[in-house]
Amino acid sequence: LLVQAIPFIRAKGVAVVVDMDDDLTRIDPSNPAFYAMHPRTGHPMHTWRNAHQACLNATLVTVSTPALLDVYAPHGRGVVLPNRVPSRYLDIPHPDSPVIGWPGSVHSHPLDLQEVGPAVARLLREGRTYRGVGPAKGLREGLGLDADPDTSGAVDIEDYPYELTTIGVGLAPLADTRFNAAKSWLKPLELSALGVPWVASPRVEYQRFHEAHNVGLLAARPKDWYQQVKKLTGNEALRVEQSAAGRAAAAANTLEAHAWRWWEAWSAASLAQRKATGKVLTRV
Repeated sequence: LLVQAIPFIRAKGVAVVVDMDDDLTRIDPSNPAFYAMHPRTGHPMHTWRNAHQACLNATLVTVSTPALLDVYAPHGRGVVLPNRVPSRYLDIPHPDSPVIGWPGSVHSHPLDLQEVGPAVARLLREGRTYRGVGPAKGLREGLGLDADPDTSGAVDIEDYPYELTTIGVGLAPLADTRFNAAKSWLKPLELSALGVPWVASPRVEYQRFHEAHNVGLLAARPKDWYQQVKKLTGNEALRVEQSAAGRAAAAANTLEAHAWRWWEAWSAASLAQRKATGKVLTRV
């Protein structure tokens, strides 16, 4: 197992950095990943227990949110490196429209659409249009729609940003769960980078991004979702304003602008490991 190899690698003076982006210990049982990663039902090499032990054994743990630091770096050897986006996203054109869309899969987000309640269904009955980015399975039931909605289907990672630009108003709902309390701001950041105005649940990191950059709209209850999405779909000037604000926020959060943070963390881990073991690595 990799988790067992980490101490041997470190003993050679080689730093081991483990990166975590989700709190695997808090996956909801309704998510198929729960059983895939549970120590009793999942593959013995891929459980959250092994992931946690790997972090305890590592020289350094990098995480995307402060909440994850508490979970995976109780030893104090951790650093928060927030998620960023490629700068090329900023140059992908986004045609303005009132089309509503959720970029996601019900399969891996079984509880999140319930946050929206009947808001989207009500707006579609009032004449709005919906187009999702992701599989269609479960959307009709999750959103309470009268018919199966238009969706892109499964999307390759290379095509993902281009599919996102077909949305005029993006939805980023997250249920109020312990798992989602540690989720990063990546979804609103991706939408912002592509110029897509968005409405999101007021979870910790979504709210942090919203407040730091004065971008996006937040909705805590189904009636709030209805009002905020209706506001964006019915106001072209507001959409254009939010699109520009989103691009500006994303420009300050690109991978290229922050790559040095990863290099700094890895360099510090390498130095700490060599000092701890008294090993001097030879350049190849």
